[in-house]
Amino acid sequence: MTASVHRFILLTDLHLSDNPDTAAHQALQWAVDRVNLERPDFLAVAGDVTTFSTAVSAVRCLEALDRVEVPVLFTPGNAERRGRHAMSVFETLAAPGRRVALFGDLQVLLPDTSTGTLLDDERSWLDRSLGSNHAERRMVITHYPLDRMDGEGRAWLTRWLRENGVELLVAGHSHFHRTRRENGFVEAVVRGLDPDKAIGDLPGISLFESGQDGAWTETFIPWSPAIRLLPADLPNGMQPVGWSIQGDPVMAARKTCGSGLSCLEIRPADLDFSRKALSTALCDLRDQGPLYLSYHLPDLRWNSGARRVDGVDAVRAHLDCAMEAGADSLTVHVPRATAREMERVREHRMEATGCFFTFARTFESLFRQAVREGVGIAIENIHNPDNTPADSPDREFATRIEEYLRWIDAVAAEVADLPGARVGALLDVGHARNNGGDLDNLQPLGDWYARLGRRILGYHIHQVETDPDSGLLSNHHEIRELFGSRISFAGFLWAWSTHQITRGPLFVEVRDAEGREKTVRRFRRLFENAHRIREAADLPGRTTRADTGADDDS
Repeated sequence: MTASVHRFILLTDLHLSDNPDTAAHQALQWAVDRVNLERPDFLAVAGDVTTFSTAVSAVRCLEALDRVEVPVLFTPGNAERRGRHAMSVFETLAAPGRRVALFGDLQVLLPDTSTGTLLDDERSWLDRSLGSNHAERRMVITHYPLDRMDGEGRAWLTRWLRENGVELLVAGHSHFHRTRRENGFVEAVVRGLDPDKAIGDLPGISLFESGQDGAWTETFIPWSPAIRLLPADLPNGMQPVGWSIQGDPVMAARKTCGSGLSCLEIRPADLDFSRKALSTALCDLRDQGPLYLSYHLPDLRWNSGARRVDGVDAVRAHLDCAMEAGADSLTVHVPRATAREMERVREHRMEATGCFFTFARTFESLFRQAVREGVGIAIENIHNPDNTPADSPDREFATRIEEYLRWIDAVAAEVADLPGARVGALLDVGHARNNGGDLDNLQPLGDWYARLGRRILGYHIHQVETDPDSGLLSNHHEIRELFGSRISFAGFLWAWSTHQITRGPLFVEVRDAEGREKTVRRFRRLFENAHRIREAADLPGRTTRADTGADDDS
């Protein structure tokens, strides 16, 4: 018998937060509109539509899905299991009876693999669902691809798919695209709709179609919002791309001469260099054109035994050098102290401690004169070590966005009497993405962009990778592509283009010199071609290849 024609769209791995002002929320609304335009037989939602299983994000997702004008089939992902709230919202949509449907001669089954395996109840459900009708064709849609499931569950499902003539298995979870035929059926893995995690290309949805021959084809439909990269929020028409170089600042300034870069951050480890040589190198650099200079200061740390702030003398000495060099802004980390030392809960609200006020007075004492002279104070976020619980009182202070904002507010309040005072964030995108584990998902990058917004004075950009020896995440790696394996910059470019975030200096903070230069070239080409880029689909470096990387916290 001739096979029927079928069409469906897959939406997966959106990772929606509670904040409605993120790129992910915009992408969801676009996806619903596109589904209604395409009018497929059904929309399949394959999990991880929330980032941390909150009720608010689940409700927002459900409200958007209510606008879909075709049947919606749903199965949860592991993100919906990070808490109990999302599944209570999705309870009806995820009910077993709603996860199986018949479209002509095609039976569609959506087993729940959100635990990383196929539980006994789900296996029984699959067998019962199979026996409840006599469809000529079958396909399965679920969250976990076979190679990401546990071994026993993978073996069972592979055997079941083969023995029951399933022609297509579709999954998400891994955030990259891959299609392969094994064991008599086709498995298609899609990258999903998250603007901050989609690997290898823009985020998007996938349209699957089966023609008269019964074979399936996939058409990837990228989310392609308007992109406008220039002008930057910098004087004299400066291009925003620059670099941050640790070590000898004289070498850093000389290296920047002839590079065509307008933004430089220096970060001397000590003061054993020639200030005269630095002055000469900076003069040469400024002779070539306008320069935005940032000086990264040493850390200020809490000495709990002595009840004092350590590092003040070192910061003061470097600050004197920075002012002599004509720095436009000073980068300084948030106080190096634990959350417990800086704030405490009292009557259901956070209250600053004596440690907090001591740091605030120290910042005011150190930076008041610089602020008076028009220098910006760019406060950089830090990150927690791997596997730090989100609610640990011993985690690093200000690794939660609300703490970070409270600290920036506190410093700004100390110098609020100075006209034109510039106190804001130096957003390290890599630190925000690599923040201990749970906080990475509780606070997706889109939330950092939305909540910090125009309070950002500049950025550190780099890629985060897993160390092959330790298995731990590490920072400051080359950005090899805009849509990388840990950080995808689609969401960043959307926030930049819409002026949600400041179009400030982009300091490439890659430790390896060759990787830093390659990253700078990549981003310079992006901005040099800004006049040709009208939407995200025009971005350079897009590819439709099958990626092989995978996100560790999918």
